[in-house]
Amino acid sequence: MRFPHNRTAFALLTWAAALSACVRFSSAQSEIPPPDLDSIESRVPAMACEPPSSGKASPELGTLRPTFQLGGQMQVDYLWVGQDAENRKTVGDVNDAVDIRRARLAGRGEMGDIIEYTIGLDFALSGRPTLLDAWAGVRDVPFLGNVRVGHFFEPFSLERLTQNQRHTFMERSLADAFAPARNTGIEAYDSFGDGDRATYAIGWFASSSDAYGQQFTDTGGQAITARITGLPIWDDLTNGRYFLHWGAAYSFRTPPSGTFAFASFPEARSGTPTADNMPPFVDTGPIEASHAQHFGVELAWVAGPLSVQSEYIIVSLDRASGPDPVLDAAYVQVGYFLTGENRTYNKAFGIMDRVFPFNDMARAGTGAGASWAGSGAWEIAARGSYIDLEDANVQGGAMNDLTIGLNWYLNAYSRVRWELVQANLDRAPVGRSRAWIAGMRFDVDF
Repeated sequence: MRFPHNRTAFALLTWAAALSACVRFSSAQSEIPPPDLDSIESRVPAMACEPPSSGKASPELGTLRPTFQLGGQMQVDYLWVGQDAENRKTVGDVNDAVDIRRARLAGRGEMGDIIEYTIGLDFALSGRPTLLDAWAGVRDVPFLGNVRVGHFFEPFSLERLTQNQRHTFMERSLADAFAPARNTGIEAYDSFGDGDRATYAIGWFASSSDAYGQQFTDTGGQAITARITGLPIWDDLTNGRYFLHWGAAYSFRTPPSGTFAFASFPEARSGTPTADNMPPFVDTGPIEASHAQHFGVELAWVAGPLSVQSEYIIVSLDRASGPDPVLDAAYVQVGYFLTGENRTYNKAFGIMDRVFPFNDMARAGTGAGASWAGSGAWEIAARGSYIDLEDANVQGGAMNDLTIGLNWYLNAYSRVRWELVQANLDRAPVGRSRAWIAGMRFDVDF
């Protein structure tokens, strides 16, 4: 070995350093106070609940957890139909009917502070079930307000956008034939102005998506629809017991198949449209056209128990050859609450809202001594409407209806309606004819 003395010295120095370190550690350890066992025991459960830290602040879990609320609706209708001989020749022999008009379930909720969603199914319409509203939305979007995408009503017509259980009559008016229904698309909307007394909405839609939100086409099939509303009169002191609403809407539409078609029922319906049930009384059949423009104006006035509502809709079609047809429809309705209530208004969407009786129909007591208390709300109403589907070689017929009704609101979520409709039809080749429909509806929603 060349360096025996150096290796021996290195080994001795290493052992000396290790021994010195052990002595210092032992000395320092004697200076550390004993652990606080109570503090450790109290800390362990808290540590177990703490998520791993990522170095960034994270939102509370509860603000992100989705919420869910279930809603539903059921309507049972009874219809009794009378026709003169000319009407039977024109539309066939229409039977009396009992019908589950609507049977719906819907789920809605939120995810965090800005995401909302709705999905609803109807088990009474053709399709069984049929897809209704199915959309997701984002609130408080800069410059736009709110945005939703999915399957829902296009922003057109006060009567169409107002939920059916908030209507004065069993069915929408004849003018509803020109109001676009639910379609798949994307929409921006918001309320604005002093006290949110105005609304706007604009969207891009598939113009003829089916009951499941589907549309297949390689030509056309698009629609741009917009609506604006205002409240020139709104009584803040009574929270809107007195108000005046106006609105205007426009829709530019191209058909997916190169044709449009319009039809209307006599403000009464039962089941899938057939000759045995309630067929359309006016019907254009297919109209070849490159596009259509829908224009609508609306007005509603509520003065305590008295309400007046009206709309006028015109449709202009553009044909490649021949004259361009112009079709139109309108209605005026009046309602009065015998018990003093009033129709209410949803300022966020510019539509009519739920009726709240002053005294709900309720049962007081139990057993043999139980009695009924409260009258609910009682309303009488009348409506006149017309639709003209004849112009420029379009021979769909013309019809005007007169409807009178009596409504009993047992509470805000259940109603009974009685109606009588007289339908006056003028359609080739028979000409003028008349039908009468008496109807009754039991209606509940939650």
